[in-house]
Amino acid sequence: MLMFSISHFFIGIFIVALGVLMVKYSYQVVGFTGRQDWIESKLGQGTTYFVYKMFGLIAIFGGFIYAVGLYDPFMTWLFSPLRSLLGG
Repeated sequence: MLMFSISHFFIGIFIVALGVLMVKYSYQVVGFTGRQDWIESKLGQGTTYFVYKMFGLIAIFGGFIYAVGLYDPFMTWLFSPLRSLLGG
């Protein structure tokens, strides 16, 4: 069921804006927070920037589907394989 509301729209747009800023300014974010040694020990040197950009892209996608009211149908579709495993 498609649920659209003005408050969801503005919250979603805000999340999209934060995601865009995280992708665009990942170098400055890493400069502020520092390199994440546990990420770089598992994935290699310089991957902190990549992980922050991926979080930004996920935020953009999540904010968009939240803004247009597709959050609940998307989550239902995403976790539908677990229904058969859990018997729900």
